[in-house]
Amino acid sequence: MNKKGKNKQLKVMLLVVWILFIVVLGLFGYYFYTKKDDVKSDLDFGTKFSYQTNANQDINALIITYLNALASSDQDILKECVTDPSMFDDMSKIQSQSKVVTSYSNINCYSIDGLDDSSTLVYTVANITIAGVESSPLDMIGPFYVVKEGNHYLINNEKLGDDVNKFISKTSKKKDIQELFETVKKDQDTKADADPALKDFMNRLGN
Repeated sequence: MNKKGKNKQLKVMLLVVWILFIVVLGLFGYYFYTKKDDVKSDLDFGTKFSYQTNANQDINALIITYLNALASSDQDILKECVTDPSMFDDMSKIQSQSKVVTSYSNINCYSIDGLDDSSTLVYTVANITIAGVESSPLDMIGPFYVVKEGNHYLINNEKLGDDVNKFISKTSKKKDIQELFETVKKDQDTKADADPALKDFMNRLGN
């Protein structure tokens, strides 16, 4: 065989070896990809949050509107946000509260599907501004049981059924929800240690 024929045969052999290498590499990668998915599924059981953060912008808008209306004692807006507007016929309690907590900011909603397709359980964490207090601690507001009526979301402010109350109680005990409460409590304690006015306010709330 001449030199030209040998070179051609060598090129063919190298090409075959290269193709075999690509195939083996692909099979090897596919094996580990599928094993990775198995591991991921196992890990998700222990690490996946039970809630979604700010997942529904309409619900977020509802909660933000409601909290702002609480802070400003806006009766008309409050009535538009709930299933039973008559609960706000008497605004004396709301007006008293709005003189203490004057605003809400950095509002985040942590939502969990409710007992049916039209309901959502919402835990809300926000910084609150307190009259006479310089710092703005986190606070856990709610939870709210939000229902969808037509194309609108409303906060169910009526007496909830036993099944809903049991659902809320059970959900509130979940580890990741408890961690939200702990985060809020830690922030409050840290800021209270640095702000005597906040510490005094929290002590009065505890009494």
